[in-house]
Formats: sequence, C-alpha cells, structure tokens
Amino acid sequence: MGVRVPPFAPSGASMSYEIERATPCRVVVTATIGPEEVRSEREHVLGDWLRGARIDGFRKGKAPRALVERRFANEIRDDLEEHLTRRTWDQVRTDEKLRPASPLGIKESGWLDSGEYKFKGEFDVYPTVTLPPLDGFRAPAFDLEPGEDELAGAIEQLRERQAAWEPVADEPAAEGMLVEAEVDGAFPDGDGEAFHEDRSLFQLGRSEVYPEIEAAVTGKAVGDTVTTERTAGGEGGEEHPAKRVTYKVRIKSLRRKRLPEVDEAFATSIGITGGVEALRERVRERLQASRTERRRDVWREALVTHLADGHTLDLPEGVVRDDTRKELVEFAQALAQRGIDPDQAKVDWEKLEGEMRGRVEQRLRAEVLLDALAESLGIAVSAAEVDHEVEHQAQRLGVPFAELRGNLAKGGGLERVGALLRRERAVDEALEKCAGAGA
Repeated sequence: MGVRVPPFAPSGASMSYEIERATPCRVVVTATIGPEEVRSEREHVLGDWLRGARIDGFRKGKAPRALVERRFANEIRDDLEEHLTRRTWDQVRTDEKLRPASPLGIKESGWLDSGEYKFKGEFDVYPTVTLPPLDGFRAPAFDLEPGEDELAGAIEQLRERQAAWEPVADEPAAEGMLVEAEVDGAFPDGDGEAFHEDRSLFQLGRSEVYPEIEAAVTGKAVGDTVTTERTAGGEGGEEHPAKRVTYKVRIKSLRRKRLPEVDEAFATSIGITGGVEALRERVRERLQASRTERRRDVWREALVTHLADGHTLDLPEGVVRDDTRKELVEFAQALAQRGIDPDQAKVDWEKLEGEMRGRVEQRLRAEVLLDALAESLGIAVSAAEVDHEVEHQAQRLGVPFAELRGNLAKGGGLERVGALLRRERAVDEALEKCAGAGA
C-alpha cells in the first residue's frame, strides 16, 4: 500500500494533485486541473496556433479564430493536454522535491464534464537521502611512503623496459629466451587450410604460443627443425568439431634478455642526473604520487560508506536495468572488436549480468549519496567549468574540442560531466573539512 500525500492546491490556481509511492522509487501522481486554469492555458496554446496557422486564402497568422479552432481542433486539444501535463509535472517535482529517474508515463487521461482535465501517470525517482553529520567521519590511515620491496619492484620494471635482447649462438632454447621461428601448419585430416608464417616471435615461458610448440622448441638450438601436433576445437560439439593440426617449426634465432645494471649510466639513460640515489628518489616520488591517488580512492570509498550510515538505498529499477544492459552490450562489443563472436564465447551471461548489476547498484548508490552531499555543501559547477573539463578530455583523446562537446551535448553527456565534477568536488571539500577537523 503506497503512502498518500494530501492533495496540494497552489494559491490562486485551480489545480490539485495527490501522489502515491507505489514503491520507494516509483511515484504515481493523479492530478486534476480546474476549468479556470484549462481556459487560461488554452488561450496560450490557441495564440500559438493563430500566429502560425497556414490556411488557404489567408496570410500566415491572419486566419479567423473560429476557423483555426475548427480546422485544428484535435491538434489544439493535444497540445493543450501536453502543456497541462508538463506544467503539472513540473509543479509536482518542484513542490515535492522529487528527483526523476525516468520520464512521466501517462496511464490514464481525459476530460470531465465540468471542463476539468485529469490524468494519472507514473515515474521513477531517486531516493531521498538524509545524511549523517560529517563530524563523525574519520578517514582510515594510509601510508604514503613506499616500502623497499615496492621501490625495488618499480626499479626492476624500469630495467625491464630498458632491457636489450642479445643473440644466443651456442646454447639451447630455454625459458625466458626470445625465439624467432619459421612455422608451417597443416591439417592432416583435410579439414583445414595449410598456413605459413615466415617470422614468428615468442618468448618461452610466457604462454605466447601453444604449450605443444613451447615443449617442442625448448632444448633445441638455432637451425633445428621440430614438429609437433595439437588438437584444436572440439568444445562446440558438432558445430565446431575437433581438428588435428601439425606444426613444423624451424628455429631461426634465439635471444636472451640482458637487464642493465642499476648504476649512473642506467639513470642517465632514462633522463635522470645525479646517479643511483637520484634515481631512487625519483622513483620514490612517483610511487608516493601513485599512493596519494590511491589514498583518495580509499578515503572516497570510506566517505561513501559513512554517508550510507549502515543503510542500503533503494534504487529506481529502470535505471539499474538500463545501466546493466548497457554494460552488457559494451562487453559484447568489446568481444566482437577482438574478433570473438559473443554468441560463441565461453561466457556465463547470466552470472556476468548479476555481477554487472551489483557493480551498477554500488555505483548508483555512491552517486546518489555524493549528489546529496554536494547539495548539502552548496556546490555548483558552471558551464565554463564543464567546458574546461571537456577540453581536457579532448586533448587526452586527440580530438577537436568542438567535436567532442557536440557529441556529448547530443546524448546528455555534458550534464553527466557536470554531475561528475560536482560529486568529486564534494568529496574533496568533505575530505578537506574532515582533515581540518583532525580526521
């Protein structure tokens, strides 16, 4: 049973409505617009028609009122109903402080003998949030100083990027070596086309080629030719039967990765002067910057948890459903771009949909809470600030600003950018307040 709100009648206007909460995020509104307001609004609508009507024998806007009313009676009535509905819906949203999550869907509408217009409609809304005081929030401890293991790992990554591959002449192929090979493949049962690859590169031990090929090549020397066989397919039943594939692999060269020593020359090679200590300090600063970003993410998550105050917010089902479907479609498109048929992919779509729905719900709840936080802090984002952010995005993507802005404007993207900026500014301000209070 929904909760009914007493009818509201604006001062000086012949309109009343009542709303019912069918669910926490589903609102049913029943409204009645009185004859006086109907007549007033009809005059506005009719005025537009009188100014724009084109009727043979009359100049535009000069046709008699009675003729226009008679000729366009149905169109005028439709416009009047639309105007009355829109004005009433705007009034309901404003007075009840509702945040719609879907358009108003009209279920019933009609004219009464008294000249009143009545309609009943439904729409989804985001939940109303009551936030706890920020005073109770304490950001969790987070160490910004990287440990020695982390520092050593980061330097090792730099060595890997600066590594050189040296030819190996008198040693057999072993794990970690880079193999250059000529590969011929065939289907001995005649159920496939033979293929040839003159220069195939793969590193042993990195699963870059089939295990059968790795096993056959390991222990062999430059100039050796090996053969191996594997069974491909078979997972798709009759539609994709198993096939035998034979490979002939001739090793053309072997190379071993040589990592540079961590010395002054290495530091100089990556643009750092001052030797090994300067290198370590630069890496430490980079790790500290990364940890600072990670700390904000952790604190943001903790802030959202604090704002939830132990409650699980209800969400508009339509938004959850649509966003989940959008993520599923994007996942399927990503598979297709990689050459994988989504219909043939080994994906448990039902399980994936459940996981994506959970992530969507988590994101939406955080957005609702942070929107409420931004409202409580009085945070606003200007159009100029949105344009500034879009300009940064355009630079990162390498596209013209006007093109990106135009594309965003078509699908409500500018509003989403503004909402994102507003939420993140609210997070920063809240964290700053808490830090100033000793959080």
